[in-house]
Amino acid sequence: MTRASLIYGQGGPATATGGIDVSTPRAGFYRTRLGQGTIRVGIRLWNGPPHDPVTGEVLDRSWRWQAEANGRFIDFDRVWPKCADDPITEAEYDRYVSRHEWAQSAAPDSAYAKVGRKHDPLSTSTPLPF
Repeated sequence: MTRASLIYGQGGPATATGGIDVSTPRAGFYRTRLGQGTIRVGIRLWNGPPHDPVTGEVLDRSWRWQAEANGRFIDFDRVWPKCADDPITEAEYDRYVSRHEWAQSAAPDSAYAKVGRKHDPLSTSTPLPF
């Protein structure tokens, strides 16, 4: 078959398959980077009553979409829909939270201890990967 004998555009309109509908958030666990050069963090999304950012108490307010990054509250719009294409399990999210809590006491100046901090692999404050 030669190129001259092919008829282009006869298959109808192109359709996209797969993909993620980002117009409606989905509760669950995800992974993302909060900026260029930062380490990945575990994200938890849910729809529910808001919590007080200082005490953590459940407030008597209307339900809304909320997010946590490594167990710490974060602005929902900062992570959704950016994290939508990388879902993880709850166990993986718990590992991100555990690593963050460990780093806060063992390596407080590292990117693992401060959510959104740029990662410098040559820094002496960064824990070794093993």
